[in-house]
Amino acid sequence: MSFELIVTLLVLLGVLLGLLQERISAEVVMVIALLALVFTGVVPVKKAMEGFANETIITLGALFVVAAGLQTTGAIETLNSLLLGRPKVGTPIFRLIAPVAALSGFMNNTPLVAFFLPIFVNTAKKIKVSPSQLLIPLSYASILGGTCTLIGTSTNLTVNSELLRRGDTGFGMFELSWVGIPVTLVGLLYLSLFAKRLLPNKTDLLEYAEAHRREYTAELMVQSTCPLIGKTIRQSGLRELPGLYLYAIERNGDRLSPVSPKEQIALGDLLVFSGVISTVVDLQKIRGLMPVDHHDRESDLSGTGWSLESMEGVAPTGPRAAPRSGTKLCEVVVAPGSPLVGRSVKDADFRTRYEASIIAVYRAGEKLSQKIGQIVLAPGDSLLIDAAEDFPKRWRNSLDFVLVSGLDDTAPVDHRRAWMALGIFLSVVVGMTFFSKMSAIVAITGAVVMLLTGCVTTRHAYRQIEMSVLILIAAALGVSSALDSSGAAEWIAGGFLGVVEPYGPIAVLAAVVLITGVLTELLSNNATAALMSVLVYAIADKMNMDVRPLLIAVTLTASYGFATPIGYQTNLMVLNPGGYRFKDYLRIGIPMDIICWTMTILIIAALWPLAKTV
Repeated sequence: MSFELIVTLLVLLGVLLGLLQERISAEVVMVIALLALVFTGVVPVKKAMEGFANETIITLGALFVVAAGLQTTGAIETLNSLLLGRPKVGTPIFRLIAPVAALSGFMNNTPLVAFFLPIFVNTAKKIKVSPSQLLIPLSYASILGGTCTLIGTSTNLTVNSELLRRGDTGFGMFELSWVGIPVTLVGLLYLSLFAKRLLPNKTDLLEYAEAHRREYTAELMVQSTCPLIGKTIRQSGLRELPGLYLYAIERNGDRLSPVSPKEQIALGDLLVFSGVISTVVDLQKIRGLMPVDHHDRESDLSGTGWSLESMEGVAPTGPRAAPRSGTKLCEVVVAPGSPLVGRSVKDADFRTRYEASIIAVYRAGEKLSQKIGQIVLAPGDSLLIDAAEDFPKRWRNSLDFVLVSGLDDTAPVDHRRAWMALGIFLSVVVGMTFFSKMSAIVAITGAVVMLLTGCVTTRHAYRQIEMSVLILIAAALGVSSALDSSGAAEWIAGGFLGVVEPYGPIAVLAAVVLITGVLTELLSNNATAALMSVLVYAIADKMNMDVRPLLIAVTLTASYGFATPIGYQTNLMVLNPGGYRFKDYLRIGIPMDIICWTMTILIIAALWPLAKTV
């Protein structure tokens, strides 16, 4: 064994142990492994840096910006409705992941998961489950769907190019479907039945807030642009938002409480909610629902573009909407010595004093039933406010507040650009589907257009780029290249094949599937496919076997990287957002691997002759 081989195997063992220990983050483990390979001379510096300039990394970074544009315009809600319908509590996982698998047959997995990540996180809130129970199924569904067509994933094209290079007939568009579709259906069924049992149900901030009953009182007014007008409370979905209760509607001076599920929402309605802060924040993103102005009638409305006369369907003496003018929602706790104490929200002159507006109020141990403007503030009251980006910095040390904290992802939603953002998104999808060799250029163009059209600001776009994911994937590419160049992968494969060759074609097919499956959990899927394609040509020639069924086995199995986060790029993408540990992938991924490997062996052996025909 060479020095490079020994070092690579030791580093690989270290990576696996580091990911299992989980004392440091996955991206740091991978970077340390890459540095170890560089310092020992196994991987040249230039080769190590190639992963950070890889087209996949650039494409993924640009797609994060495109996804940010969908979020800030509210287009993500439209997309969610088109693709997933209106999921609610009890919606089966199969209903959510089946569209992903179907799209993955014709679209690259990496951008597909990048687009669906925020949608699935948002859906998790609606159906009252932790995102950790949906994001691994999202990744797995995209992997499975990619095995159903020739263009489903780059792995398929990698093996196909080896066929063409050797003068053989390439795969047909749906030749892989004979195996891919049955395996995908069984895989989706497995996820539907066992994902909730095998994946962690992590307690997030929403569940924590619900458990501690921190219920804010918020008032929102229905504007003419609201899509909920004319719908009943049940049809609007407002009854299904987690941790939220609509307990009153004020209409033309009358107060309806309790609110019947059959009550229709009308223009000018004042909806009064009690709910946890994360869901109150989500309410701010619904088109046509605006906060109420709690200030005096003579309060300055300059800069908002609104006046009393511009309010449709609202009586001059009634409440009026105050569109958000800030760029961030913040939570503040009123201090005992604050000048706000003893004054009502309406009389506190909050906007003039702090250049911010009160959206919602929470008081521990008490349910606030009066109008927000009439609430007399007391020490310890928590206020959800609409403020400027620098509000926390300016007021953090003020004696007026005990606590000042900004909330992430709370910029106002500009629904006017929603269809523009959707158009850009669909153009990127079509471009990446039909011009796959120019995926990076298409994604970058989409990101730039999102910025130029104002669908997302540069600052927000930067914040939405998941740098930990990009670093993790880039470093993993460098480590996997060492397994290839040092001969470690070939050494592992050769050892397995030497044992099974005497037992005939089916044993060799099973060994090819097993070796490819193990290597794809450690290498990149494309590296595994390329390496095994070369090996199976030699095996087929030596065993007098038809190489095509073996190549089909390699093509499909190189995508079955379910048991480790480094087994497939999409697994890495959901690692941090889902808060997963290495053992979570092992628990759900090993059975998935075994199911897919077994079905692949059985179907190929049944449909393709393994012995070479004359």
